[in-house]
Amino acid sequence: MKKISIILIFLLGIISFSACEKDDICVDGDTPLLIVRFYDSQDITQTKEVPGLQVNGLIIGSDTLEILTNASLDSIALPLRAAETSTSFLISQTLSEDDPTNFDVLTFSYGVNEVFVSRACGFVANYNALEGSSSSEGDAPWINEIQIVTPLVENSTAAHVKIFH
Repeated sequence: MKKISIILIFLLGIISFSACEKDDICVDGDTPLLIVRFYDSQDITQTKEVPGLQVNGLIIGSDTLEILTNASLDSIALPLRAAETSTSFLISQTLSEDDPTNFDVLTFSYGVNEVFVSRACGFVANYNALEGSSSSEGDAPWINEIQIVTPLVENSTAAHVKIFH
């Protein structure tokens, strides 16, 4: 009888510990950012920094969300809105203190595809059929052309968009 109770306790211990799960930690659960690289419009193979770069996200109702302020970069990572099918950005450059700031509006339209990653991560949004356009807020637009390199945004490792200025 004592032997049966020891075996029973041992089996209950094994069953209770085998019911435990590993802690799920989300490693791969980030929705990708849109990678934009800036290129020289005279030599389209060379990247070109944008002096005094400022980027604001445009939100419905004429509100803006500051993303980047007064930087000189040749590439940026922009968040796209997963609950919408388009996102607009007010992007500007300031060449010097004497020159006025040039503003252009970038609009990206896309389809949203939610992908289940894991129980810990849940769903992430991938974007497909990416299209881009720009319009000038001033007399002299500084963006000459937008070229979509990869219309599928699944990761943040390579450029998706080239902007020539």
